[in-house]
Amino acid sequence: MTRSEILEGVKAVLEQSLGAAPENITPQASLADDLGADSLDVIEIVVRLNKRFSLKLSAKELSEQLNDGRLGAMATRDGAAPAVETESQGNGSIAERVSRLDTRRKTAELVTVDFLVDIVENYLRVGAQQVA
Repeated sequence: MTRSEILEGVKAVLEQSLGAAPENITPQASLADDLGADSLDVIEIVVRLNKRFSLKLSAKELSEQLNDGRLGAMATRDGAAPAVETESQGNGSIAERVSRLDTRRKTAELVTVDFLVDIVENYLRVGAQQVA
């Protein structure tokens, strides 16, 4: 699958999940700032990406990828890769649950369309290498 095909698939997912106008879904568009996504939308987007591209990505993994130096720099417009804490195991205290919610909000703010394309492209490449 080409990068262009992946981009078109990601755009379709964002149109379905967010009701975003196609002209607003550019590679540099932030899910939260430009497309109006919130933390629950991120979870829905991940579910739809998994279905569309046969992935096994979780919202937690998406947050972890933001911390990865190779992909994190692609996630923001200025090239800086801010740290995003990942979720801890279990239900935890109220403070821990609030922290996880804050992490999901940060994820929605930092993730761009291009970052989602990178994630899908990498997952597909890794999957293809495992099959070969």
